[in-house]
Amino acid sequence: MDAERRATIRAACPFRLVVDDDLDQLERELIVSVAASGSTIFEEGDAVDGVAAILEGAIDVLKRGRIIATLGPGSVLGEIALFAPSACRSATARASAPVRMIEWRAEDLQSRLASHERLATAIVADLAFVLAGRLERRTQDVTELLEAVGTRLPVADLERFRSRSAE
Repeated sequence: MDAERRATIRAACPFRLVVDDDLDQLERELIVSVAASGSTIFEEGDAVDGVAAILEGAIDVLKRGRIIATLGPGSVLGEIALFAPSACRSATARASAPVRMIEWRAEDLQSRLASHERLATAIVADLAFVLAGRLERRTQDVTELLEAVGTRLPVADLERFRSRSAE
């Protein structure tokens, strides 16, 4: 594997904690893909088919047609595939700018993780930090929303909740 590709993979969640011995095999299972601005990466309700790490660009995450988050470089997308391979996509992902990302398909995920404890541990540990941060932000959102219950909530506050970006 060339040094630039290794560095690209190593910099992307959920691969940041993968040891060198595992990186060569993992590299053979990953693809780098691109998506044009405005293109749909996946639709809410689609079968889960893998996980992606955004290298460049931005992806809007939509729930029932409303943007609930915007993910950019360094963000992971579709991490549920690692934990629930039979799940459906919980939201729609659409490129809001040209995107370049690393993808790891579901047919590789479960068999690879099941047979390689060290790789699974590194990937799950990396994702745990991401998921904990997302949970903390959502908890803050809910707390702020609950504090506003019973009062008139200005449109600006509603828009802030709707458009808050996730990392």
